[in-house]
Amino acid sequence: MIKVKIYAEYKDMIGKNEIEIPCKEMTFKEVVEFITSKYYPDFIKVAIQNGKINEYMLVMADDRMLTSIDETIKEGETLKILATAHGG
Repeated sequence: MIKVKIYAEYKDMIGKNEIEIPCKEMTFKEVVEFITSKYYPDFIKVAIQNGKINEYMLVMADDRMLTSIDETIKEGETLKILATAHGG
C-alpha cells in the first residue's frame, strides 16, 4: 500500500487529505491518474504540465523529492503532495 498525503489547495480540490492506494509500486503519473479517476477529474491537468510535475507542486516520497512523473513510489512509502510557496 502507498499512502498519499495531500496538502493546501490540492487537499481542497480533491476533498481529502489522505488516500491509501493498495499496490506494490506506482509511478507519480500513475498515482495522479488514480486520484484523477477516483476523486477529481481535472487533477491530472493540475499536477502534470508539459509532461513534467507542475512547477508549483512539491512532491516527496518519504524524504526524497520527486523530479519526474516517471519516478516510482514503492509500497510502504508515503507520498506527499504540497503547493510550493508563491505569490507577488
